[in-house]
Amino acid sequence: MKTSVLFGVILMFLCIFINGSLSKLQRLEHPVTKSDGSLSFLVVGDWGRKGEFNQSLVAHQMGIVGEQLEIDFVVSVGDNFYDDGLIGENDPSFEASFSHIYTQSSLQKQWYSVLGNHDYRGNVSAQLSQVLTQKDWRWFCRRSFVLSSGSGMVEIFFVDTNPFVEKYFTDPGDHTYDWSNVLPRKKYISNLLHDLDLELKKSHATWKFVVGHHGIKTAGDHGVTQELVDQLVPIMEENKVDLYINGHDHCLQHIGSDGEIQFLTSGGGSKAWRGGIMPWDPKELKLYYDGQGDNFYDDGLNGENDPSFEASFSHIYTQHSLQKQWYSILGNHDYMGNVSAQLSQVLTQKDWRWFCRRSFILSSGMVEFFFVDTNPFVEQYFTDPGDHTYDWSNVLPRKKYISNLLHDLDLEIKKSRATWKFVVGHHGIKTAGQHGVTQELVDLLLPILEENKVDLYINGHDHCLQHIGSDG
Repeated sequence: MKTSVLFGVILMFLCIFINGSLSKLQRLEHPVTKSDGSLSFLVVGDWGRKGEFNQSLVAHQMGIVGEQLEIDFVVSVGDNFYDDGLIGENDPSFEASFSHIYTQSSLQKQWYSVLGNHDYRGNVSAQLSQVLTQKDWRWFCRRSFVLSSGSGMVEIFFVDTNPFVEKYFTDPGDHTYDWSNVLPRKKYISNLLHDLDLELKKSHATWKFVVGHHGIKTAGDHGVTQELVDQLVPIMEENKVDLYINGHDHCLQHIGSDGEIQFLTSGGGSKAWRGGIMPWDPKELKLYYDGQGDNFYDDGLNGENDPSFEASFSHIYTQHSLQKQWYSILGNHDYMGNVSAQLSQVLTQKDWRWFCRRSFILSSGMVEFFFVDTNPFVEQYFTDPGDHTYDWSNVLPRKKYISNLLHDLDLEIKKSRATWKFVVGHHGIKTAGQHGVTQELVDLLLPILEENKVDLYINGHDHCLQHIGSDG
């Protein structure tokens, strides 16, 4: 019952709703302000890149979701500042990666943060300093602490997982870690586990969550942190912890079985890892999302034999239920590579599931899908491509290409006798995402959709999930 309630809603940044003490661990209490006693919060990790690598895009979506859910606070699971933490209390990266990024009104809430491995490569005391809180009141960061909701229905136990990882001490590579106030390591870990166990045993909360940076059950590139499996998991199991939340792997995922601890990863705060997934029991792997939208990032395929095809498609979508036909169109990043490669039968010979064309129609009796190549509509790709090079072969002259496409689409929709008519394109027409409305599609494509009573337009481009519409 607890599991079914807990995972009623898991979307984007692992938004969690809950209706509703010490040892040496600092204890905080967050007041419940809603009349129904409920609590909601966002979880984000691996984010601090001065707005780059999609950090600003993710922050924008967090603001939208935060407003919809009326969140009470935000949890950061570490790797707060890339690549090497902060250099001191006055490091401008603090404002550049935090204060100047998470500006939406719904995110003006308390942030409760732990440290990630990248944070330990800088000046740790700077992130823990009250000076940062004076710069931005939202900031609260400690190595380990306990957060209780005002009702006592939920308690969150924040744990510094970094010192558990043996390789950071025995094989740090080119990295230098700030282990002040951590050494001797074994004593630090022993004391932390003792205090955590004590706090969990004292807790009378209905829900007990543990937050750390490193993954315990994860299909991501970093993989399982064996030291946590050996030392932390037994304490969580003994004390009937409901949920472990981490970052580290740059993705969103949910792994768990009914009646056991559930494991959530929210490490998609900025730079996601395309195709970074390892095999995992599909009965346990409930969700895995790497944040990608176009078919092949960053610049499509470089040819029919580009290993990215298998690395990003065949080797990733391996679950039995996904051994079905895939119908694909191109996104703007695909046009930055060799377009003919993605359209080639050679890829279908490599993986029978692959079918990709610029525009085509898929009929299934009651429903017809009209796939439309929306990329040539976007004026900016031609007039201001920036550092990108687009493969416009077989598209130019552009106006004639668009005119022919719209004529053919209109003709085919008019001929359709399907009960449901869906149009699929890469770019958004109505969207609250960062890319915004594609005006060229509003002007040229939307009138045809409306005239022919199309029921649904489906797109990507904005790295989010959304539904916009009015009845009728």
